[in-house]
Amino acid sequence: MTPLDYDFLRKCLKQQSGLALSADKHYLVESRLLPLARNAGFKTLAEFVRILKTGRDAGLMASVVEAMTTNESFFYRDKAPFQHFRRTHIRQCLRGGAKPG
Repeated sequence: MTPLDYDFLRKCLKQQSGLALSADKHYLVESRLLPLARNAGFKTLAEFVRILKTGRDAGLMASVVEAMTTNESFFYRDKAPFQHFRRTHIRQCLRGGAKPG
């Protein structure tokens, strides 16, 4: 994965989930996303990221977020994801509408 692809994924993950990856987590992204890319029919992560960059497959990006998040029950442990949730989803619900997936 190129540095530009990694930066793209870092930005998407921050925007979509509040997950902030440091520059040294490149290996973690590759190890978690390569199986996802292969299961989706891509031969390389570069092909996978190219499709993600088009923005045409929200389900695929949701799978990326799912693969990269820790999935534990300590919801309040990390402030960044909770703050993101509060700023986006709770405010949207209070305004009377659910934010599309």
